[in-house]
Amino acid sequence: MAIGLCFIAGCQGAGRVELAALNYQAIDPPAPRFAQLKIERCYWWTDEEGHVWIAMERDKPWMLGLEHFVFQLSLSLEKPPAGRARNYLVSRRELRAVARFGPAESRFVSISGIVALYRKPHDRLRGSFRLQVAQQAQKLLGLGGWSRPRRYLTLGTFTAVHDEERGRRIAAETESFGWDRKPPASRPARRPCTQRTK
Repeated sequence: MAIGLCFIAGCQGAGRVELAALNYQAIDPPAPRFAQLKIERCYWWTDEEGHVWIAMERDKPWMLGLEHFVFQLSLSLEKPPAGRARNYLVSRRELRAVARFGPAESRFVSISGIVALYRKPHDRLRGSFRLQVAQQAQKLLGLGGWSRPRRYLTLGTFTAVHDEERGRRIAAETESFGWDRKPPASRPARRPCTQRTK
């Protein structure tokens, strides 16, 4: 029975994320290009304040296993849907993401957009999002710091299974090394503001 339920619900969740650079000085000929990422794991849970979190990741060797490509994304939203579904408007704190390929690292934070969540059987949440995000790449060769922000359009769909422990691990990676979220506007700030785009 447990094996059958795991098969129906999906033990680890799944999804897809697409990214396109919003570059208004040049265009990729012959048409704009989307990078597509298949998500292998996706989890949801609610925190102590009743906010719903989504965390997803892809972690696979890139081409012939020469280097690992890791992509992790987390969404921190208001309360879960009270009924079948709910839309959430997104500003600068809801999304955090990190992409790592060998020594190279990029970070993404949300700017604006929308997320939709739908309740599904077996304690799952299905969702989709359409967001503008800012991406900053870590400077290599000993230069330190981060590049200037570049804007991307991000589209995604996912099915998340309930697993707080695994989800929190992914979310912690997306917030690591100073990329943590500011507290919601309704609460007093506990951390000083930083220079990064958040």
